[in-house]
Amino acid sequence: MKILIITPRIPFPPFRGDKLKIYNLCKILKQNHKVHILTFLSNSSDEINLNSLKKEKFSIDVIKLTRFQSFLNLIRSVFSYIPFQVSYYYSIKMKNKIKELSSEENFDVVYFHLINSVQYFDAVKTQKSLKVIDFTDATSLYLKRYLDFIKNPIRKLFFNIELKRVLRYEKKTQKFDTLFVCSPVDREYLIQRNIHNNIQLLLNGIDVDNFQYQKIDKEKGRIIFVGNMTYFPNIDAVIYFSNEILPLILTKLPDTKFYIVGQNPTQEVIDLQSKNIIVTGFVDKLNNEYLKSEVNIAPIRFGSGTLNKIIEAIALGIPTVATSLATQGFSDEIKQYIHIKDEPEEFAKEIISILKNQSQYYEEISNAKKVIIEKLNWEKIVRDFEEYLKNRINR
Repeated sequence: MKILIITPRIPFPPFRGDKLKIYNLCKILKQNHKVHILTFLSNSSDEINLNSLKKEKFSIDVIKLTRFQSFLNLIRSVFSYIPFQVSYYYSIKMKNKIKELSSEENFDVVYFHLINSVQYFDAVKTQKSLKVIDFTDATSLYLKRYLDFIKNPIRKLFFNIELKRVLRYEKKTQKFDTLFVCSPVDREYLIQRNIHNNIQLLLNGIDVDNFQYQKIDKEKGRIIFVGNMTYFPNIDAVIYFSNEILPLILTKLPDTKFYIVGQNPTQEVIDLQSKNIIVTGFVDKLNNEYLKSEVNIAPIRFGSGTLNKIIEAIALGIPTVATSLATQGFSDEIKQYIHIKDEPEEFAKEIISILKNQSQYYEEISNAKKVIIEKLNWEKIVRDFEEYLKNRINR
């Protein structure tokens, strides 16, 4: 198949979230198909990431979109009905490039990544192309949950406006042949809203080669949280855990250390640092950070989709305690291996139990590792996706 991938951010480095997904999708698809990526270039770090992808033999074109241009887009969109996050990625050059590529090449599939890319549907000139959109998460569901936690009235007003725009804009996906999301909860939510008549799952997965167990001595009482620390649900989670749950643990186990691991921590995250809280920022060897830990946590209180931080930790044999919302996107087969607790006292009690009785969880986590590796490895997920595309094209 000839596949055009349209994505708003360069899919590198493949450490977290949407970049991780699109990188693995392209990496595996290009083994058997002709895959071309079209994306934006916005800063010097993007240049470095672009060169890394080219070294791995990715076929890729970029359109320059500076932050100043994106800021102007936001100003122009104030009096429109288009979501700000969509306007941010508006580019007439991108439209023209899509027209050019789709006129020169008869793509079998055009894959649009995230809600930001919906605006480029009409630029595709190949009439027979299968056009699919991957939301990954249901954006409006995320915003609804986020609004429940916003205290600042100005911020609340802004996100209320954005939610109304997103709710309207999500219906534009009806033009596409298929809409994908990564979680059954997000899928059901969009089905109930009658957003699209063909919503499929494209799960988040794990690179089995990169997440293999190694013998590393664990640090006694080490708790880890992993995530992009500019992402609102992650910021809220570590603040909530530090203020509401960790003090309960410290009354029983005063030497406990909480590691916040992830790139670009905001000032409010950095300010959490103490003798019991360590903010690492970006780390090169994420596996080692997991493997040195005795417990992984996901105290997520809002958001959508499924969380890589859970499946990565379990694949490495690290027991995980999470809120029910953090696990909503997983099947019951996987949920049975996650310690799900919502109240601060119960969350703390579960962590204390795991820290005191590590050997007790060995068999449980060994079984969990097998399930994660079998069901959620990227190779399987992408091959299933590939088969779906082939069947749709043949129909």
